[in-house]
Amino acid sequence: MSAPEIREATAADLEAAIALLHTQLAEHAIALAPAVLARAVRGIERNRDFGRVLVARDGGRVVGVALLSFLWTLEHGGASAWLDELYVLPEARGRGVGRALARAAIEEAERADCIALDLEVEPGHDAAVQLYDSLGFRRHERARFVLPLARARAGDLATPDSRERRPFASLDHLSLGVADLARSKRFYDAALAPLGLVAHQTLPSEIAYGPPGERPVQGFAFYIGFEDPAAKRAVVPSAGFHIALRAPTRQAVRDFHAAGLAHGGADLGAPGLRPQYHADYYGAFLADPDGHHVEAVCHARERG
Repeated sequence: MSAPEIREATAADLEAAIALLHTQLAEHAIALAPAVLARAVRGIERNRDFGRVLVARDGGRVVGVALLSFLWTLEHGGASAWLDELYVLPEARGRGVGRALARAAIEEAERADCIALDLEVEPGHDAAVQLYDSLGFRRHERARFVLPLARARAGDLATPDSRERRPFASLDHLSLGVADLARSKRFYDAALAPLGLVAHQTLPSEIAYGPPGERPVQGFAFYIGFEDPAAKRAVVPSAGFHIALRAPTRQAVRDFHAAGLAHGGADLGAPGLRPQYHADYYGAFLADPDGHHVEAVCHARERG
């Protein structure tokens, strides 16, 4: 048999990955509502600040999954990663799939500039212990405690929350003046859709872009227009200023560029790698209808 392909999960992989994770949790007697599990996994796939979903594919199907969560800890002195789950279908075991997923998780944590990667193994899982020992993980003799907090006890987490928190965000919002709001909206509606951002009307003279659903009150938002119409004046792009928005995939960068060109934008740099920044920096550059410089960038490797 050929070696399974290890890659970051795409939207097409998620249902199978979620099903494997549900089996993993059930085997460990962890009660988590399917809707909550699906929301959590999809949240990571949509927002790479949260972590990574990795899958092993063999013969066109997902046979293994690993889920990384990112956090900030005093123990390691900064950003670290937690290997939440790693599961391989029984019929695919004994072929190095688990080891390949674990190595991929280590590489993703390193690429995300994490200081350490933590995990836990339940007593009696000798094969898992041998795997992590062989990969250089250091054992900690500890007792783990968990306290479900108020929202979980009340069942609030059973309903997906549109106001996803971004743990490492520093910017709250950014506003950009435009000469013709309707013209700019056509451009940004098209260009930002591949990045997962949609328009939310806030005032008659201003529009905010953010994730779908209710206009977010947490996380970054991008505004175009003038909050106060009386303050509107001639729009002149500022030299040296540009806006860079994260794309979930390289294909999303390409779609951003094509859609922007088709809706009044001008080309400032075709989609492609910019290795002068780092090996996986993949970006595209446009001028919006007012001449503002806008970029979409993906820091991940090409997905299969």
